[in-house]
Amino acid sequence: MKIAHLVGHGALNGVATSSRILIQAQLDAGHEVMLVHSLGSWIEHQKFDGPIQMMGSNFATTPKEIRRVGYAIRDWGEDVVHTHGSGGNKFGLVFRCAAGTPIVMTAHARQYQLPWLFAHEVIGLSQWTVDYYIKHWLVSRRHMHLLPNMFDVSRIEPVNAQSRKQARAVLGIREEAFLIGSVGQLGGRKNQIDMVRVLRQLLDKGVDAELLVIGSTKQGKDIMPDWDDAIAAPEVQGRIHLPGLRNDALDLLPAFDVFMMTSRDEQAPIAPLEAMAAEIPVLSTRVGNMVDLLPAGQTFAVGDVAGMAAAVLDLQDEAQRRAVGQAGRQEIARQLDPQRIAGEIDKIYRLAIERSSKRRLQK
Repeated sequence: MKIAHLVGHGALNGVATSSRILIQAQLDAGHEVMLVHSLGSWIEHQKFDGPIQMMGSNFATTPKEIRRVGYAIRDWGEDVVHTHGSGGNKFGLVFRCAAGTPIVMTAHARQYQLPWLFAHEVIGLSQWTVDYYIKHWLVSRRHMHLLPNMFDVSRIEPVNAQSRKQARAVLGIREEAFLIGSVGQLGGRKNQIDMVRVLRQLLDKGVDAELLVIGSTKQGKDIMPDWDDAIAAPEVQGRIHLPGLRNDALDLLPAFDVFMMTSRDEQAPIAPLEAMAAEIPVLSTRVGNMVDLLPAGQTFAVGDVAGMAAAVLDLQDEAQRRAVGQAGRQEIARQLDPQRIAGEIDKIYRLAIERSSKRRLQK
């Protein structure tokens, strides 16, 4: 099958990472891929093993750019187009209306976009996502598919004493500190201020705890109003580490003793999966597919700082952390097996082709 992927995200984030994993799995399965990527994006600089053509675009919704990308995909001879992100979705809308191109869109976020109504098939990454689109009548139940992002645990080594020591040395964090935290841009949606509140409760209990948040510190419009005051409190001085956006974030994961996600809204975040693959215990709010991947004792209502702090206290024991971490790696290996999910996506592509006015897929 010849699959064209339109990835509109430029930064290193869950959309880009999951798209890369999917593309490589499809190449491994013998498909041909054309990747249309944002100019200067993270995914543009990734190496793929297999027959792939790459094309840059600014995803400007102008007739000139839409024609340029559309004609390139047509001349390449696509069987199906799979879009990721609002820029790619807009192009997919036009390609379907203008040429009847089979279009599959992945809903990486819960938001209203006109293109959803024009996709032949839509993939929701969690039940949380699927319920949102069906409830708001944006996508019919018949054409909405629940299918999580695939994840290959073999590409991440479990944390060990040496990798933990090396990561902490890079970050300047004491080996004896009990380190909690996460990876992700600071902001109201990620809600990292609750991690500061957890940190304070741990310190009150006498735990030698510190907090690490890897990611951009530019909050933009999605701000946490009390963030600056929270991290300036005397009680937490010297215990909060904000190294900013790091391209080596995956290498720094072993620094964590417990990975936390306090988000108000997620669909299928990648960072906690990477932590689980590294056998680091993960605690999360009940958002996205975290409720499917984690046992009840590791998920919490948004804002349940006390519950999270209590769970962290239970994970002070190294043997307990190891057991929880190993169980997490086994769970994502079971649920997010790339070979199985790639096969399910192939079925969705075939449904899109059947629904479209182009039925050119060779059997």
